[in-house]
Amino acid sequence: MERLVEYLTGVVESSYEDLAHLVPCGSFLGLFDERPTKRARRTDPRFGSNSAPHQQGLFEFDNSEDSCDTITHLTQTAISQGARAVDVLRVVVDAVRSVHDASAVLDIGFRALFEIYQQRLQYHSANRYRVEAAAEQGNNNGGETFGKEYLLLTQLFELHRPRTWVAAVRLMSMVTKSAIGIMYGSAAPDDMGSGTHAASLSEISGLNLLPEGVCRESIRQVWRLLLDSAATEPPQASVLGATRRTRWQIRFEATMELLDSYVGRTEHCVGRPLVSYYMISRELDPGAAVAESGMLTGEMQRIVDLCFGRKRRLGRILLPPDGSWPLISHASRAHTVKHVYDQPGYALVRDSLTLEETQRGASAGRVVADLLYQRAPIDEVFAAMRNHRTMQRKAKAAVANDSYMPNSGEYMANGGEYMANDKYVANGADADTDAEIERRESSMLLLDAMAQRIEHIVRFIQRQCDFETLLDERKLNANSDATMIVPRKFGYWEHMNEVADQLYYFVLSDTISYTDIHARLYALVFPADSDIHPGSEARKDNSYIWLLLQLLHIEKVAAGPVRADLAGDEDMLEQLLQMYNERQIVSRDAFYLRDLALQATMSHQQASIRDNHGVKFRHPRMAVAMPFAPVLFQLQNEFGQQFKDENYALLQGRDVCAAMKTATVSQIRQYVVPNALYTFLVPARESVAQLQGTETTYLQGGNVGFQLLDFINVGGKHRLLQLIYKMMLAHEQGPQFQFDGRQPSARAGITCVSPHVVDTVYMLLYNAPYSNELMMKEVLEKLRRSDKAMAQGGTRFSAANLRWLYTVYQLMNCRLLRFFKYYAHASHLVHHLRHSLVHVTHRQLYRSLECFALCLVNLQHDVGFLQALMNPAYHGVPLTPHPSALGAIRYSKPKDAWFECAMLARNAAVVIARIETMRGLGDVPGLELDECLDSLAPQPQLWAPAVLRYLPRAVRAYYTRRTPQPSARVSPASVRQLIGARPEHAALLRPGDAAAESALAAFYAAPERQALFLCVVWVLHERQTPPPMAVVRRVLLTFPPMQMSSHTSALLDFIVACEIERGTAEPAAATMQLLNDFMFRFQLVHHEHVVFALTRGEHDLRTDRMRLLLTRYVLLESPQFSERLDEWHRLDFQGRYWADFEHWKKQDTYLARFPEFFEFEAALEGPLEPAPALSLPVYYENGMVRLLPVLEFALGRMIEAEDRGLLRDVLDRMGILYRLHQVPLTTLMNTLFVYFNAPTLHDAAVVRSLNRALLDMSQQNFSPEFEQFMRGDTDDCTHIDARYVSRIIERIARAIMRHIAPPTKQNLPEIHYREIPNPILLALTECVVELLTWWCLHCAPSSAKRLYDSARNGPLVASETEFRAEEQQRRTWAAEWPLAQLLLELIMEPERRPEPGAYAGATYIHSTGLLANVLPDELLAFPIVQHLSRIVLDEPVLKSKSGPKRYFSFVEFARSSQLSADADPDAATRFAATSVFNSFEQNRNHNMANRPNTFLTLLHSVLHYGGIATFNTLSDTIHALATGGELCSDIQLLYLCATVGPILYRLVDHESLYVQILGDLLSSLVQICPRISHLDAECSTDAIEQVMDFFCFVKDQFDPGRSAWRRLAPHIAALPVLLRYQLQCMVDQ
Repeated sequence: MERLVEYLTGVVESSYEDLAHLVPCGSFLGLFDERPTKRARRTDPRFGSNSAPHQQGLFEFDNSEDSCDTITHLTQTAISQGARAVDVLRVVVDAVRSVHDASAVLDIGFRALFEIYQQRLQYHSANRYRVEAAAEQGNNNGGETFGKEYLLLTQLFELHRPRTWVAAVRLMSMVTKSAIGIMYGSAAPDDMGSGTHAASLSEISGLNLLPEGVCRESIRQVWRLLLDSAATEPPQASVLGATRRTRWQIRFEATMELLDSYVGRTEHCVGRPLVSYYMISRELDPGAAVAESGMLTGEMQRIVDLCFGRKRRLGRILLPPDGSWPLISHASRAHTVKHVYDQPGYALVRDSLTLEETQRGASAGRVVADLLYQRAPIDEVFAAMRNHRTMQRKAKAAVANDSYMPNSGEYMANGGEYMANDKYVANGADADTDAEIERRESSMLLLDAMAQRIEHIVRFIQRQCDFETLLDERKLNANSDATMIVPRKFGYWEHMNEVADQLYYFVLSDTISYTDIHARLYALVFPADSDIHPGSEARKDNSYIWLLLQLLHIEKVAAGPVRADLAGDEDMLEQLLQMYNERQIVSRDAFYLRDLALQATMSHQQASIRDNHGVKFRHPRMAVAMPFAPVLFQLQNEFGQQFKDENYALLQGRDVCAAMKTATVSQIRQYVVPNALYTFLVPARESVAQLQGTETTYLQGGNVGFQLLDFINVGGKHRLLQLIYKMMLAHEQGPQFQFDGRQPSARAGITCVSPHVVDTVYMLLYNAPYSNELMMKEVLEKLRRSDKAMAQGGTRFSAANLRWLYTVYQLMNCRLLRFFKYYAHASHLVHHLRHSLVHVTHRQLYRSLECFALCLVNLQHDVGFLQALMNPAYHGVPLTPHPSALGAIRYSKPKDAWFECAMLARNAAVVIARIETMRGLGDVPGLELDECLDSLAPQPQLWAPAVLRYLPRAVRAYYTRRTPQPSARVSPASVRQLIGARPEHAALLRPGDAAAESALAAFYAAPERQALFLCVVWVLHERQTPPPMAVVRRVLLTFPPMQMSSHTSALLDFIVACEIERGTAEPAAATMQLLNDFMFRFQLVHHEHVVFALTRGEHDLRTDRMRLLLTRYVLLESPQFSERLDEWHRLDFQGRYWADFEHWKKQDTYLARFPEFFEFEAALEGPLEPAPALSLPVYYENGMVRLLPVLEFALGRMIEAEDRGLLRDVLDRMGILYRLHQVPLTTLMNTLFVYFNAPTLHDAAVVRSLNRALLDMSQQNFSPEFEQFMRGDTDDCTHIDARYVSRIIERIARAIMRHIAPPTKQNLPEIHYREIPNPILLALTECVVELLTWWCLHCAPSSAKRLYDSARNGPLVASETEFRAEEQQRRTWAAEWPLAQLLLELIMEPERRPEPGAYAGATYIHSTGLLANVLPDELLAFPIVQHLSRIVLDEPVLKSKSGPKRYFSFVEFARSSQLSADADPDAATRFAATSVFNSFEQNRNHNMANRPNTFLTLLHSVLHYGGIATFNTLSDTIHALATGGELCSDIQLLYLCATVGPILYRLVDHESLYVQILGDLLSSLVQICPRISHLDAECSTDAIEQVMDFFCFVKDQFDPGRSAWRRLAPHIAALPVLLRYQLQCMVDQ
């Protein structure tokens, strides 16, 4: 190594001493004729300094051949002696760089480098396997690749050394050609077949001397140096030849030769590429900022434009024709939040599209506006913004990383205006922190969305109201009186209440400032151009002032910007006066609550206004508003007088006029109304009442109507809930009271909260969910901490704590489930009661917990629930007013099972199966379904074939693999023997024996024996020797509450065994009477546990008549249960419980007649031993309420039992219970979805009973056809035609477009009390219920024979083979249903729609995509995807072939004097099928709409909202096309690539499916190529070229991995030679 360095030092020194020699002709440097200019000697620390003496004898220039050989020999010697080849070559390259640019010695250095690299090529070729093995073992000396050595040559490129540049280009070109010769052999492409001379892929990968990454890196370095020189080098010209060329042009043309060698267009390398054209285009494109800056020369600009055009063509294939898919809260899957336009992998091609094309994607503003319109939880809104911001940053980083930022001082002096990442900060400006930037971005997004929504609502109100006709006060409507004007219809105001709550929260949490929203609302009335375009009079509306008035009740707003303005120039006040519309208050539709907002504002801020007497002179418009101010004072006086006289009519708010008066007063004075309401609810006088006994007392107060709470100002709602929480629900000491002006404290003799106070809490939460969410978070955090305390063991809760827990659990279970269903963290709420379900010993509290757990799990509808099960590290949601996320979830199987209770575990398994059926888990990588199911229960669960039949394949496979042994049955003989053999049972036969009682308790203390005890008691009762109930009670109290459902199941199995032993076909009357006594007289077992035990899913009820008869008895024929149900019917509990002022009285009456006992004391009288536990206050719960979630579980088992009679009877008799169900519509949709293929439901009478039981038609808005069916007017589905289907889609489209319209049905519930507040989700759910009902009627004729018939013993579908066959039959039936065909016709041929002009854009298509993915896949999504084959094979535009396209040569391009057709960046897009891949809206606007483009838009809408099952169908469809032999056109193949392009980012997570689709696309390419005559060594076609770019993009951005490409290798090997070589560079990169 030392000798090499010394010799090279002499070479460098000689180049500076002897410059007289001319450059040898034909060498690396034969391009310039200028005389060399002598330069100063170079200084390099490795080759000595200028003052160092020249070492003679090491280098003699006179013999250049010997000198070249010497350098080569010394280099080889240094490497053979153990030096790293890369280090040695770096020394040689550095030496050549140091040679004087004008010296002939430079030629010797380059010739030596060429010889050295030739030797290295031969070495790597001969020792490729040893080199690879050494590299894998980390041996740097033996494992260096040729690519690393090759990249050293890029160091020779220097802008100020033109001769070195040209020589380096030629050297790299020659080395590249030599490498290609070794890699591909010497055969010409025309002679290469698919066999003899062509190397196999495995051989080529072994000889991959120059990987694509190495070539791309060299291209990047050389090209970016050229980009720098294009702007900095002066236009010096050469005198060589007739055309004067600058030095830059000479370097440019030489570089083009190097690029040609990479793409395989040079001599001896034709068709043997190292880099694909797409990768070349990507490396040569500097980015839009530089490309459009004008800094590039003509030749380079043309190259860049060509690359840009190529990327644009690819972008139209990779991105959907329209991606404006709305994000649907609680309906979209997890992947839909990450839009394809935001994916970093697509950012590079998206950047090349036109503005019109990029507008077809989603934007953060639209997402936020959509979510606010859908009433999404605030945490979900902020999560969407965070996600969009994160994805946008990644996309910008990807573009910036791929873009070139020139070093030109002129460019940077321009202020960085062309920078692509928009992050440039001007000199002198302080860069804001990321947090501040994010806060401002969020604020602007929310401000824009809120302003847009407010304007939309106000315009809707103006359209609904008559503000032109004056009010005739003599004809006041029923809502008004002399002092309060209320319009006839004011239902629209619920939209204003909702937006006021959202706005209040954003201002309260400092997300939006008051000054910003004030200015924005003023701009809605007086835009910036209002002086030029008048019209502000029509835009004026008092609703804007009313909204701002809500914000003045925020103390920091009133004390901050508002007070400062009133103390100063009063600009805000003047703007309010200008916005005031004086005509509204005197119009026919006057609304004093709104139209007195300005006067109320003046009154509210009276203390802050300076010089009250002079304000009317400073603001003359005050004169038009103040004449109505006396109305406010009159209302205020009336309110105060009635409160003083203890006349609470205004506070009760039972009529609209009274509610509006109180609501108007709430706007005038801060906190007056909420304080008065609290005093009304919790009076200052002692009036104690009892709930269920002396231990449950409360202070008796008033009952506030829901309308009053709806219309008081948002600040009043917030204040009232704060008072209730602080005084009633937040203290461990129990409710706090303040009498006689003393400090709040607990009051002896008052232990509980008034039921009317609890009612007010849930109504306030529904009224103002945004502004009151922090309180809900605090309550949930307290529950989580209590749960954690229970897990620690030994924790004893005070009586006040137990009462608080029981109150909160009842409130959540019976009133807030709708709230929690759409809560952002609903899936993790199961963490807040996990340990309580195991460690709670208070049986009354446990039963409430158990019911709440059932309901909470039943609410789950998304994979977030499975993620929560696998997230044991969950620690709650931070208590902050600012929304927060849970962060990344690390999946981990919990140590202990989630549910010790068998009922809860089985219910959770059914819910997981439903989620898998309806949503799928394919888009949640890393989540293992088996581990989720494993974590539910301590032991595996056994499911009967009737249940397995309707489980999804993955869940069914899990339970099939882990089938446990049936639980040990307790035989009657063994129980009888146990009674006689064990002396401990003497306590049950001879009362009063204390020792026997102790022995009995000790005997049954063992958990494995506890299931026998109820069986023993049953046998004793059958023998007419009933045991003493006091002893039975003491034993049962030792059993854990969580095991009672299992013990009940064991008892029911024992009862069935006893009946079978007797040989009876039906249960005996005595047996059923005794069971009735156990449930209701003795209350030893709970009714809901008995229902669960009979329908738990372990037994196939199709063949188990005994259990079916017992089920009928306990639900329909039990005398005591029938009495309870009759009483329930008589009391007539209302479904609109918030409007039922008598609900508590009904509940109290029911419990008084049918008292409930929780510690087995129902049959005992007198003092109890042990004493009963603390009695807890019951507000909403009773046996019927607790039965409801179990009945929902049993409903599925009864459908599986295929007994239509039993199912109808249960639904008809017990349907009234569903009035108190929190989510009946969702439950109905889930049931119809899961069992849409069940023959039990394929009957008009059954499905009508199901709908009637679960639906309150007065609260839903179904079609007239569906209402006719519900009334029993019709039983057919022949009305499903184009008009009906179009109405369904248009209804969804209206909701998507945020269309606000008057309700088509009167007396619908208020929006915030509806089960589904999201209008889009509500429309989808109701449409799905309708369509699935019609599907059941459609299948009715053919399903009757599928029912199991015990008389003929079949058909009994019970095996996996039969399950699969039934699934296939289901697809066949779905293909015959007209829904999919009708929708395809309506979308593909818009003129066939009943109203062709309505919703003609992409919204109609996206509505169909949404509907397809909330219906079972077989009914709509699969038929749409399968229609792809018809489009591909039948459409003429796809069957045509694209024109020929010559392979591009960079050298020919550089030498051309004019822009040729091949160089035109748009020439390749001008073929017949261009409009197929255009933007959908662009085609529609330019009358270029076509069927393939429309279908592609629809297909990607379906795929966007769909799951992995839809992808599998797409894969099967493409596979059928690839193997069908009918493909004949390259445009057909390009169309197939366009179907896959936008979903690549999702497919890459599913390797087998991904490889299958890519393999089928390659197979299609193999099939099509022989049918195209233009494919040869010089030509391809436009479409084939784009297909090749598509595969290169796949490799570059969504690489499935080396093993996947290996599996695709046979497809690549079957391609024609030139195409094969283009794709081979992707293998083993």
